[in-house]
Amino acid sequence: METLEAIARRKSVRDFDPDKQIPEEALGTILGAACSAPVGHGEYKALHLTVVQDAEMLDSIRETAVNCFRDPILDIYYGAPTVIIISTSHGSVPELDMANAGTIAQNMMLAATDQGVDSVYIWGTVLAFRSEPDLADDIDLPEGFEPIASVAFGYAKNQSATPQAPHPIKNNRV
Repeated sequence: METLEAIARRKSVRDFDPDKQIPEEALGTILGAACSAPVGHGEYKALHLTVVQDAEMLDSIRETAVNCFRDPILDIYYGAPTVIIISTSHGSVPELDMANAGTIAQNMMLAATDQGVDSVYIWGTVLAFRSEPDLADDIDLPEGFEPIASVAFGYAKNQSATPQAPHPIKNNRV
């Protein structure tokens, strides 16, 4: 798939088939794209990726998020069977943490689209881990790292391969 086609086809899915796991080959491609993301100051050592595919672990994070959002029917992962958590140890320029997470997430989501895998950027993971720090031990997060973003992956219950029309974003030329 060409890059511009992947950009046009990428959409945020919020209704995944929880019983359809992504193939290992697609996961490898997605992780490879994450590791190819341009990271500010080249501080790759300040970043960590955690792949969560264990249903019990995903349920534990979901349950914590329900308590954070006070929404008893919330599923922050929309049924996705795979979540990749992006964590940081806060590099030399802490303001770059979100930018680095954004480039990693975007690379992963575009690679997923190329592989026919759907995705959605998730921020609720951060709230869950902030409210329940012991979750970090449950996913073997290295000491000094904390989640900053995550992306859920899987297959939409209702597939639609139609590219999206570009959204109108205001811009100026100076």
